[in-house]
Amino acid sequence: MGRMKDFLMEVLDANDGIPQGMTLSDVVRMKELQIFEWQEYERRKKQEELQQYQSQNPGETAKIEQVKRKFSSKYGQSIEKKSE
Repeated sequence: MGRMKDFLMEVLDANDGIPQGMTLSDVVRMKELQIFEWQEYERRKKQEELQQYQSQNPGETAKIEQVKRKFSSKYGQSIEKKSE
């Protein structure tokens, strides 16, 4: 129990308190990954979800990449039109 307490104390220090939405399962997974910062953990979690989705739906991810390249996420305009 002491190691988990030490880990949780490090997580609290790195995040200036308990991050909103953090669950016990998140704490356990963060310990497995040795990640202390909540934002870094969320990025890693989203990356793993995307990789899992890509492996299950390879055709859909290719379409998503095409749309990403064509449209600017910041302005919602075509990148080709913006550069003209």
